[in-house]
Amino acid sequence: MTVLPAVGRAAECAELQINLKAVADNYKTLTKRYTGRTCAAVVKANAYGLGAETIVPVLKKQGCRLFFVAQANEAAELFPVLRGGGRIAVLNGVLPGDEEFFIENDVIPVLNDLEQIERWSNLCREYERPAPAFIHLDTGMSRLGLTPHDVSNLVDRYSSLLYGFEKAGYMTHPVAADEAGNPVTKEQYDLFMKWYRRLPPAPRGFCNSSAIFRNDDYHLEFCRPGIALWGGNPTPETTNPMRSVVNLKVKVLQVREIDEPQTVGYGGTWQAKRKSKIATLAVGYADGWLRSLSNSGKLIIKGHEVPYVGRVSMDAITVDITDLPGKTLKAGDMVSLLDDKMTVDDVASAAGTIGYEILTSLGHRYRRVYTES
Repeated sequence: MTVLPAVGRAAECAELQINLKAVADNYKTLTKRYTGRTCAAVVKANAYGLGAETIVPVLKKQGCRLFFVAQANEAAELFPVLRGGGRIAVLNGVLPGDEEFFIENDVIPVLNDLEQIERWSNLCREYERPAPAFIHLDTGMSRLGLTPHDVSNLVDRYSSLLYGFEKAGYMTHPVAADEAGNPVTKEQYDLFMKWYRRLPPAPRGFCNSSAIFRNDDYHLEFCRPGIALWGGNPTPETTNPMRSVVNLKVKVLQVREIDEPQTVGYGGTWQAKRKSKIATLAVGYADGWLRSLSNSGKLIIKGHEVPYVGRVSMDAITVDITDLPGKTLKAGDMVSLLDDKMTVDDVASAAGTIGYEILTSLGHRYRRVYTES
């Protein structure tokens, strides 16, 4: 990690602490829960914004050897940290013109249609290398993967289409495994298994983070959790089995008192109904703190809820600390916006979104500190 000069640290207004021990513990929890053979890790989008170059070695130390990213350039960024062990798979597949990058760097593509399968097979024959590739069977997401028509064609022609390369495995993507009792997950699993039985044998992967906790029947040869590694709750209807990974602390810029009927923030969307004490904090939508949190977010200070008031602006939010007991806040104090009491899922709920967006939106102005506790 780059060490900033002392004056630089003093001038920074926010600190994002990332608990590497919690990441390791979360991977252990998942591998203990998963009864299949291989627990991979989805580290796309820079490990959901938390720093793949730092986090991937932590997962590697815990025994993870397969890492999924979304794009080929993300794979290239991981080459330095995976020397000596570990493979990378690219979910978006191999696009025309990118084939040599994959085969020359031993990157595994996830093939999403028959055209990709045919191109990969031809390339492996050309290079005389049976390079591995995953095959994505779309069981309901309707986003990427082989359609039912494609699967039928693959079944009829697999002896020619799948010739020349190693089948790393078949995979699919659950649509709603985070929703307890949603029958679509079981329907997808049944369809996936139906198709698999008509194809040449290879490892199978069905589970994302949530599916791991839904049904042990879904535990096939490999799984690929993502959000659970970073502390997101894979079972929203129950207590989170994962450890919180992030702690976001920001500085207080100013504390002031206002009288009724003064308003706060752009558009005057919040109006004081009494004499109120307002603290302005150094975080805004330029830092990934979503504008949809306006007048709906909250933070917890010493066990007390403190509501956001007014709109989230580019560089600041305002909170009402009138009822905060004890010593008041002052400029320069640090307060937590994310921790084990106010999780990414809590903030996401207030913002009307999901924890994925909160994590991947966390901005570049935070000083990132990696801890072991």
